Parts: sequence; structure tokens; C-alpha cells
Amino acid sequence: MLNLRKTWIFLSLCSMSLLVFCFNASSQGDREKEIFKRVRETLLYTSYAPKNLNEAYSKDVYKKYIEDLDPFKRYFLKSDIEEFEGYRNKMSEMFINSDVSFYHLTIDRLYKRIDETEVYVNEIFEGTPLTFTKDEYFISDEKKREFPSNQAQAKEYWKTYIKYSVLQEMFNSQKTNDSLDDNNNAGDSDKEEKPKTRKEIQDDAVKKVKDNLAEYFRQIKLRKKSDLFSIFVNAYTEVFDIHTTYFSPKDKDNFNTTMSGKIIGIGATLQDIKGYPTIRELVIGGPAWKSKQIEAGDKILKVQQGKHGTPVSVVGMLLDDAIRLIRGEEGSIVVLTIEKKEGSAKIVTLVREEIEIQETFVRSAIITDDGGNRYGILYLPEFYVNLESNSKGRDCSDDVKREINELKSQGIKGLIMDVRNNGGGSLSEVVDIAGLFVGKGPVVQVKDSNGKIKVLDSKEKEIVWDGALVIMTNELSASASEILAGAMQDYQRAVIVGPAQTYGKGTVQTMFPLDRFSLNDDKYGALKVTIQKFYRITGSSTQLKGVTSDIVISGLMSYSDIFEKSQEYALSWDQITPTQYTTWQGTPKIDYTYLKTKSGERLKGSAYISSIEAAGKWSKELEKISEIPLQYDKFMEEMNKRKKQGKVYEKETTFDAKLQVEAPAYELVKFKSDTVLKAKREDWYKGMKKDFNLKESINVLNDLRKKSK
Repeated sequence: MLNLRKTWIFLSLCSMSLLVFCFNASSQGDREKEIFKRVRETLLYTSYAPKNLNEAYSKDVYKKYIEDLDPFKRYFLKSDIEEFEGYRNKMSEMFINSDVSFYHLTIDRLYKRIDETEVYVNEIFEGTPLTFTKDEYFISDEKKREFPSNQAQAKEYWKTYIKYSVLQEMFNSQKTNDSLDDNNNAGDSDKEEKPKTRKEIQDDAVKKVKDNLAEYFRQIKLRKKSDLFSIFVNAYTEVFDIHTTYFSPKDKDNFNTTMSGKIIGIGATLQDIKGYPTIRELVIGGPAWKSKQIEAGDKILKVQQGKHGTPVSVVGMLLDDAIRLIRGEEGSIVVLTIEKKEGSAKIVTLVREEIEIQETFVRSAIITDDGGNRYGILYLPEFYVNLESNSKGRDCSDDVKREINELKSQGIKGLIMDVRNNGGGSLSEVVDIAGLFVGKGPVVQVKDSNGKIKVLDSKEKEIVWDGALVIMTNELSASASEILAGAMQDYQRAVIVGPAQTYGKGTVQTMFPLDRFSLNDDKYGALKVTIQKFYRITGSSTQLKGVTSDIVISGLMSYSDIFEKSQEYALSWDQITPTQYTTWQGTPKIDYTYLKTKSGERLKGSAYISSIEAAGKWSKELEKISEIPLQYDKFMEEMNKRKKQGKVYEKETTFDAKLQVEAPAYELVKFKSDTVLKAKREDWYKGMKKDFNLKESINVLNDLRKKSK
């Protein structure tokens, strides 16, 4: 009855909203209030763990908002914070009443302080030359600093920050003794550049820091105040849980692009160089590449929509805004005014096309170890999905199936699925991929806020790969990656090679468009809401705990605080009843005890593992250092000490995996025309040849095959 009542209230709300939501907001302020209202209503009726809008919630939201708005305490003064404190207990009330006045107060004050900051930063550069003789320190940990009491204190903070930045530039610009020795041995001393004096190095460093800060302030001031509204709204949503997030229309488009791996545009990646949108790289086969009129380094000056549109200058524009002007409908015309690298101007007319972002999609290779064994590797950056459900879209399950069949045709004896750094994606796609290895059966359980549990089963009739399988994870393998690794472990279908635990995200999100009842175009954005928690078929949640590897290899990130369990507003761990499933009955059967013993013998006493562990602990200790000396000799001594130690670890962790890596046959054909793809793949192959974890995964496959014979 309670569940029915909740559903009835939500449906009633929706029907009323059909009338309310259709109104045309007459101002930016009205739009912000409407977004705030829609976010609140959507949160309260869809969130997995809804909050009471009470005083405790209010305090949490206030704390998070101030921390997110000025995280390094660079702008606000103590007097500002004292004024803002009056709103600490009112955040819930403002949410209920769709009151955004506090947002405007804080944002207006922030921009005022930014303007003041730029003035006294310029005064620092234009005043007395910086000196590095005092025994003073830059406090790098904002938690150990208070907000400055006045502008004089704020200016003093920025002076220490600038000094720190200048010293860092000076340190980076110094030639190492090794490079100096190499120059001296070159036998070309008459052509050797005269070494710069310390004053010249300092002058160069000061200029670089000054230019960097000028560009920093330019870009901050370009950003519209309305763009910061997401910070305010997300203080409310992320206190519900850290994965519940408001997306502005612009952010929503970017999210959809990431999930689908496709954009409509000219086929070029851009970078901002001193206010100019500049071509960084062309996509082979894209409109810009096919035109043969555009190349890397060209600057885009103007963008015109269609042959008869009005050219709009994009010089000095935020890069995101310039990119949005360049993108558009497939088949539409965009006219670019560009400045070539040599300085000449040129007008180029292009027809926009659908461009695939290759880095999004699964890729494969064939690895041959020093014993002549051939294995396949699949690297899946994310669980992408065809959001538009059209014939041009790609689903990662289809791509994985195709890649496996390609590798099988080339005679591989085992398969490695690499989901390192894969933060997740589509829940349905990971279920389908699991089915490629185990066929029909349960893959994951999901529970909603009402406690209703649903088992998601693979419908895959054909097992595409029934051979030896290893799944490689790391500390950033999250969500869908953890579902796949957990399911394969529970079925005893694969061996998991990675750190002690993966990231630990055991929640499911969905997107709720905030314009769903409006006749207008998308102008309110969307809310990504946590609506479920997922559980392994054993009933255990991966939330906070992640997936424990069968073969544990610590990484540098194992010693960091990047895990879900380190996040303040993460949901808790729990477990539910296991679902019925049958472990893998095919071959090879995995003897986990045997594999762990064999791997343990190889890893015991490994200089590489010892160095990784030492480097991780060292990095953790460095994070605790909150005071950086600004006296020149002390600073250089500290940085040289770090650099020397870093080189020791770098040398000790340089590894030769003794592997041969080659492309699958169909990509070898592509390499003949797509030199960019070839270069990217070769860079990937080079990394694999130095990959300790990959080498151990190959060893595990060898052990697995030997044991099954």
C-alpha cells in the first residue's frame, strides 16, 4: 500500500507538472528557479536513498557548496564566509521554496573577489621583483589554511602561490647533470648554447607564470555566471549520494557523446591556445581531413552556419562554446575562417558528418609470449551503448563479440579482457557481454528504493568464448566493470588479476530529462539519479568493497584515496539473498588455489612489486606534506630529492614483458590508409610490452592451460 501511494503521488505530480512545466520562463532567474524545482521533485520521488530536507541535510549542502565553489580558499574572505554562515541552516528551506537567492549572492561575491584578485595579482608582478631568500612557506593543503581575514592576507597568499609557481618553473627549466654531460660529450661545444644565469631563468619563469595566470583569469571571466549554477544544484544532489548529478544542457550533450562514442562535426580535436580554438588533430576520413585545406596548428577565427549565415568570431570564446558552434546536424554546412600556421587566412566550407571517437570503442590485439603461445587481448575503455537506437550506432557487446570471433579466427589459445580504468556505462551491455562467456543465466541483481529485487539474466544463446579467460582490473575499474569481474568470478569462469580491490561503485543511475513535460527544446538539462543498487549473484554488494582480485598485484593507486569508500556521501555496503546459479561446467576448470600458489611463487621477492609498493607508500607520504619552502636553496633541495627518488622508482619499475604484439588482420588493412590509427595502436602495443600486470596475466593463462591438460 505504501508503495502504491508513493507511485500515485508521483503520477499525480507528473500530471500537474504537465501544466506547470509548459510555461516559458521569462528570465534567467525564472529558469534557475524552475530547474531547482524540477531537480527537487525528481530527487524526492526517484532517488534510491531520499533525504529528509531537515537541518542536518541543510548543513551538509552548505558545507559542500562552499567547498566546491572555492575549494582552495583562493577568493572568499573570512567576512564573506561569516555572512554566508547565516544560510547554513536555511539550505533545505530554500530548496523547498525554489529560492536561488543564496546562489546569486555567492556567485556575485565570487566574481567580485575574482576581479579584486586579478588586480592584486597584477600588482605582485608589477611591484618589487620577487625574492626567494626568506624562510617562508607555501601552504598547499587548504584544510590547514583559514579563509584570509582581509585583502592584504589574500594578496599574501597569492604572493606565496606565485613564488611557489615560479620556483617550480625554475626547477623544471634546469638542465640535469646527465643532459649537460651528454652535451659536453657531443664534441660540438662551439655550437652549444651558453647556459642561462639564475636571473635569466627566474625572469623566464616569472613571465611564464604571469602569462599562465593572465590566461587563467581570462577564461574564468569568460565563463557565464549561469554556467556555475550546476555547482549550486549539485551541492544538493550529491549529498543524496555522490553519483546523483545535475547536467546542464551542455553537460548532457557531452555525457551522451561519451556514452555513444559519436559526435556530429568536422572531425577535428581542438585546443585553446591563448584564446584561439586551434586544430590539435584531424580524424582520418573526417570532413576536415578530406578537405585537404586544414591541418594541425591552424587557428579557427570565425564560424558560419550554412552558406548564407553570419560569421561569428570565436577568438577569445570559451573552447566549449566554440566547439558547440562547429558541431551541428549531420549533412549541414559549416563555414570556417581559419588562419594557417604561416599566417594567411582561408575560408573553408565543410559538410558535417557523424564522427566516431575511436578511443571509446573496444580494441584488440594478438600477444605472443616468449614460449610462442598466442593469446588475445580485448581492451574495453567503457561500456558504451547506442543511445539513439539507430543503424549507425554501436553497442559494445556487439563489438566485443565481433572482436572475439576475429581473434578466434587467428588461433588464440586464451583471452584477456582488460577493463582497467573503465568506469562503467550501460548496465544492459555488461549483462550481454557476460553472456558471451557463460551463456544464459543470471549476471547481476538490482534492488530499488522499495526493496524490490530483480535479477538480470543474459539471454545469449551462444557462448562466443569458452576457453581460458583472465580479466584485468585496477583501482579505477568501477560499476559495470565490477559487475563483469564479479560475475565471472562467481561463475568461476575467469581469473581476476589486479589490485586488492576495485573502485567500489555498486549503484545504478538513470537520466531523467528535466524537460520531459515541456514543449520547448532542451533548456533545463537532466538529472542523473541513483535509482538502484546492484549486487552480485552471491548477494554481496560491490559498493565500497569492490571486487577482490584472485591474483593480487598492488598498483600506485592502491595507496591513494580515490576509492568510493573515501567519498563523504557514498552509500553504505550491504548484502541480499543469493540468486540461484550454476558455476561454469566447461573447460578449463579453474583451480584457484593452484593458480594463486604459482603466481605467488613468481611474485614473491619481485623487485618490481617491491618498488611499486615503496613508490606507492612514498607518494602517500608526499601527499601529507602541506608546507613547501620558498627559500630558493631549500626548495631546490627538496625538489631534487623528490626527483632523484622518483628516478630510482622509475628505473626499478621499468619492465620488459618480453611479448610480441600484433594487430588483428582486419586492422592491418586499415593501417595502410589510416596512419593516425596505426600510430595510436603502436603506442598501445609499446605500453603492453612494458606491462607487468599483463605479463602476469599471460603467465596465469599458461598455468591455467597446463593445469587443465
